[in-house]
Amino acid sequence: MAKEKNKFCEKEVLRNESDVEHFFVDRLLTDLGFKDNNILTKHLIPKYLIGKGKNQKEHRPDYALKINKVWVSVVEAKHPELKIQDYYQEGQDYSMIINRGYVGINPITFCLVTNGIKTALLKVDENKPVLELEFSDFVEGNKKYENLKDIFSLSALKEGIKGKEGEIFEFRKPDIDELKGIFQQCHYLIWKKHNLSPQEAFYRFTKLLFVKINEDAKLHEDIERGDDIKKEDVFFSVERINELRVRQPNPIEDLFKKYRDDLNKKVHRKEKKRIFDDSEELGLQTETTIEIAKLIENLDLKSVEDDINGRVFETFLSAVIRGKELGMFFTPRPVVKFMTKLANLKIKYNSEKEEYEPPLVLDGCCGSGGFLIFALSDLITKAKNCKGDVEKLKKKIKEQCLFGIDKSEDKIIPIARMNMYLHGDGGSHIFMADTLDKEVFIPKGISEERKEELEELKKLFDKTKFDIIVTNPPFSMKYKTTDDYDARILKQYELAYPDKKENSSKIRSLKSNVMFLERYSDLLNEGGKLITVIDESVLNADGQGDEYKRFREWLRSNFIIKAIISLPKNTFVNADAGVKTSILYLIKRDKPLKIGDKDTKQGKVFMAISENVGHNDAGKETLELNDLPKIYDKFQEFLEGNG
Repeated sequence: MAKEKNKFCEKEVLRNESDVEHFFVDRLLTDLGFKDNNILTKHLIPKYLIGKGKNQKEHRPDYALKINKVWVSVVEAKHPELKIQDYYQEGQDYSMIINRGYVGINPITFCLVTNGIKTALLKVDENKPVLELEFSDFVEGNKKYENLKDIFSLSALKEGIKGKEGEIFEFRKPDIDELKGIFQQCHYLIWKKHNLSPQEAFYRFTKLLFVKINEDAKLHEDIERGDDIKKEDVFFSVERINELRVRQPNPIEDLFKKYRDDLNKKVHRKEKKRIFDDSEELGLQTETTIEIAKLIENLDLKSVEDDINGRVFETFLSAVIRGKELGMFFTPRPVVKFMTKLANLKIKYNSEKEEYEPPLVLDGCCGSGGFLIFALSDLITKAKNCKGDVEKLKKKIKEQCLFGIDKSEDKIIPIARMNMYLHGDGGSHIFMADTLDKEVFIPKGISEERKEELEELKKLFDKTKFDIIVTNPPFSMKYKTTDDYDARILKQYELAYPDKKENSSKIRSLKSNVMFLERYSDLLNEGGKLITVIDESVLNADGQGDEYKRFREWLRSNFIIKAIISLPKNTFVNADAGVKTSILYLIKRDKPLKIGDKDTKQGKVFMAISENVGHNDAGKETLELNDLPKIYDKFQEFLEGNG
């Protein structure tokens, strides 16, 4: 009996999806005229979220077809036993997302779905296929196959965009892994071309991103209004920069100054906190901005700002902003995400005021704002499920509910404010100060602006208590009585006096992470939550000379301990730190326990050991091994069983 075959293969060789790709689709695309440089295979195609509601999922097609830089179609290849009708929507939804990533034109008209046995050509916006072909139709002279060539060959798709190439500008949401690599290239380029320190190179790069994201936001506003966007409306592009530099030597520098001045007008009106000095410059040559524009001009950074701050920035921050000598370690993204989820941020409805009340969230060691960004994202997601004026609620969350403090005098505060500002304002509540200074001392000789900022913080501490504190304080820093500044701070702390009398002898030094727990206790509402990272040496008893026993007694007296999650020793390897740490989940008691008081509230403590937080001992990502999500699920089971 003769084997059934068509132009490309025998039917019996199509046993799985890989066979369909290798024996059928690859040969079909070649026959339709597509060259290697026209075809992107799966590992080169970004993954996007398709579908709606509960049916949303991440997806990438098996093939993408491009002509020059323009996407013209996608191809879905499926197992021979699967019904291809079930996968029409995948190809169409993905194609529509790609189309939304172009300014001035929708370059994808058709997508192809096949399992080798059956093949369908679909318009991206129509349910019924334009063409349906059987395995046996793929032979020379077959009318259906000839029709497919007329519509879907390289020459036919070229004809579809012919004369429009000059109008087409890709403006797409990038895949995060792709973006991470591109950002590394940009940072390296600035670092080498301008002979800067890695930290300064990163800061200038963030200023350039500030310009780019603002420009992308303007395009989003135009699109949301329904305006037709043309290629010439895109300012941040190589073509536009080259056009403008004829009369403006450095167009992007000029644009940065415009955004800087607009923001600083709000600073002078006391509407915003300062990010840039009045005379601050971008500090990049035109040639450098052009090189970077080549890499990022087509990327819609406004659409991925949460991920930029939550994941991509950590690549640089861990290496160039923080370091062991400062006692400050950048918190890996999976840990930040886990701790923020532990906080279980809730938006409560106040029936008397007839309005929703989001929690007040603080990070007293905010660094670049990672915890605040995740808290913001979590609250905005939850706000969408609230009734009433959701936009008003989201505005309230962004402008009134997120607070960050950091004492670093380097570029960390401008970066944190920039990150929060680009998310919708939160930078107005990012303060440069020492959270541990309960007095909020205002030194003489500082600028009027800094003085006003510290006075504002002092008033905030006087009248505000926070609902949630999620934080990673420095581990190795100590406050010492031998230093005048430190001695003034130590005097403010109960934990600095072993017998609890202020006029008695103080201990000679105290770890800052211990001091932070007392400080956060002051700043929390009764019943408020503290989720923090702590050096395990503080938690573990070490015999008769246990210097932290008194502290642990204080901790049990002032907090209900809900959970302790031990982290692997390599958690902070990317900050060159091997400190063994745990996450503490604490709830502030209504009033401290006194000696002899019966503890009726403590209850059981959830305890877990994490073996992997998303990277290995060398700091390389192993996100698939991250066990924190499983620990979170176990914690939820614990809560259900123990209240």
